[in-house]
Amino acid sequence: MLLLLGVVSAASWTRLGPALLASVVSIACFDFLFVPPYYTFAVRNTDYILTFGVMLAVAVAMSRLTGRVREEAADASERECRTTAAFALSRELADAPPERLVPIALAHIGAAVEIQPAMLPPDAVGGLDAIAVRIAAAWAVEHGLSAGAGTRHCAEADALVVPVRTAASRLGVLVFDAPAPRATPSRSARLTAEAMADQLAVALERAGLAGEHDRARAEVEAERLRTALLSSLSHDLRTPLAGIEGAASSLLQGADSLPAPVRRDLADAIVEESRRMTRLVSNLLDMVRVEAGALAVRKEWQPLEEALGVALLRLEDGLANHPVTVRLPEELPLVPIDGLLIEQVFINLLENAVRHTPAGTPVVVGAEAAPGGVIVAVSDRGPGIPAGSEQDVFRKFYRAATREGATGSSGLGLTICRGIIQAHGGRIWTEHETGGATFRFFLPFDGPPLPSPPPEAAG
Repeated sequence: MLLLLGVVSAASWTRLGPALLASVVSIACFDFLFVPPYYTFAVRNTDYILTFGVMLAVAVAMSRLTGRVREEAADASERECRTTAAFALSRELADAPPERLVPIALAHIGAAVEIQPAMLPPDAVGGLDAIAVRIAAAWAVEHGLSAGAGTRHCAEADALVVPVRTAASRLGVLVFDAPAPRATPSRSARLTAEAMADQLAVALERAGLAGEHDRARAEVEAERLRTALLSSLSHDLRTPLAGIEGAASSLLQGADSLPAPVRRDLADAIVEESRRMTRLVSNLLDMVRVEAGALAVRKEWQPLEEALGVALLRLEDGLANHPVTVRLPEELPLVPIDGLLIEQVFINLLENAVRHTPAGTPVVVGAEAAPGGVIVAVSDRGPGIPAGSEQDVFRKFYRAATREGATGSSGLGLTICRGIIQAHGGRIWTEHETGGATFRFFLPFDGPPLPSPPPEAAG
């Protein structure tokens, strides 16, 4: 039994050949030490021949069973390693951007297989230097199966070629150069490489489909935007064009018969409707610039009241029936802004207040310093914003109910305000309030360095 224990130990640590040798040695030792005549290999009692045969059979059986258990344990360990490597790869591929998929996969595959691979697209396999490897790569691309060292196809190649493919397409091949000439990658390494190559193929296909989906969605969105722009343009320009046409035709037909005050009113109407058309077209163009990301911001440190003053001057006629109160503290710091763009923000917010409030409603414009910037508020005492519409008012072509007698808008003014403020690195928002609406926007102190004050002249 001690000799059989030695055979089992040998089978546990080695393969079948050494275990069989240990079996023969154990029987020879038994014959030499315990079978008369002692200390010789001669056997006088033929009954021991059966003993030797049984011992050999038992030793061989135990060697085979022990070897099989060892191999199954080794296979289980290899499968666990492959599963762990595949899980780590899939977890990292799930969060990676498309341009990082291949580098991440190559790093994981190289660590798992211990041979750093190179990925080639299908049309680049013809540039491989070794003819055998080139043939193996072409065969792998065509048939979607591994080829080269360690396989049945093109086994004379010095590299293992694993295809990166899905059911619908061939995305490339992974080439594993052997660490030494004629060195054959193990079966476990090949299976690991094939499993991880399939994961890479699925991730690349998913990224491609996501890209196609995004492009299709962008095309649909662009088409919808074009349709909405044309619809808005045709709808919003119809009224001022009709007013201009009516006033102009009246002037032409009755230029001599109309009194001077009527002619002046008709001319004023033409000018006002022309300005309205200009604002509509300007808003549409600004919206296109915002959507295209082509809104150039040229920041300069300047007082906020300059942009506000220009906006109030341009809206002097429109604000005639709405008293405006400006509350800007004297200690308000300079702000890095694009004066023209912030002026447009003030114009759109003030026009929005005029459009949605009855005549005589006061409008208040205020500002205050905040950590890291300035907060500006434009408030009115009109009907306010319906609850739940605080975000909707900034959507393109969103139109709320206007006061009776007010002209409609294109629904782009607040959207343009949001685009301009975001281009300045700030944000704009509104909150549901009772007894009016307030729009606030934050402008950060993020701009060019403040100019140094001029040195004082020597006295």
